[in-house]
Amino acid sequence: MKKIVSITVFFMFLFTSCTNNLDTDNLPENAEVQQKSIDSNGYISDNRTDGNNGGYFWTIYKEGGWGRLTFPYANQYAGNFQIEYDNNQDIVGGKGWRTGSGRTINYNIGLLQGAYNFVGVYGWTRTPLIEYYVVEKGNIPGQNQNRNFNANGKNYQFKKQLRSNAPSILGTKTFYQYISQHGSATTGNNQKVNMQAHINHWNNHGGHRPQWGNLRDFDYQVFGIESYSGGWGKINATVW
Repeated sequence: MKKIVSITVFFMFLFTSCTNNLDTDNLPENAEVQQKSIDSNGYISDNRTDGNNGGYFWTIYKEGGWGRLTFPYANQYAGNFQIEYDNNQDIVGGKGWRTGSGRTINYNIGLLQGAYNFVGVYGWTRTPLIEYYVVEKGNIPGQNQNRNFNANGKNYQFKKQLRSNAPSILGTKTFYQYISQHGSATTGNNQKVNMQAHINHWNNHGGHRPQWGNLRDFDYQVFGIESYSGGWGKINATVW
């Protein structure tokens, strides 16, 4: 936040075909829009809000501009979500789990248009307070730790960035961002992130030990998007 399974071959083909050709301008009749700090058309106000849909946790945070969160294909794919936005100072959101872990996260980016800075896994730990990114597409700035590593056949660069007196899940705090940077994932394909591989790498090379021990007290963990470029953009993706 700037201010902040195995499945059959047939299912994989069907899943990729559907998510790569979503009609995002005309939502189907069974499209779901979460009611909370979000109006009946899915538009969100300038704050962070979260909820549950299709058995998954979702969260979204916005500063300025406008943004819309919907779940147009949640009846077919419980982990599906869509975020559209424009003219934001920052917007970050996605769908996943209320409590993070070393799980393997499967995803399919069916549609990605316009301006964005990051698409991938995003979450927090409370001890120590860490904001983390696994960057599957885009780029998050940070200091290269010269500790590249491989996970799921992808080479990741490990970066860190200190955020001073910045908004966090525990209020205004000073904390580090941990960034695993890949950045070149394709759209329209089923892919995965082995979170345990990233957590192990952060534990070994993040520099938070021995004061805190291993990362723990995981908060939410989602697959999502962040944009702070101020332009228009849209994503429709599914996580499972």
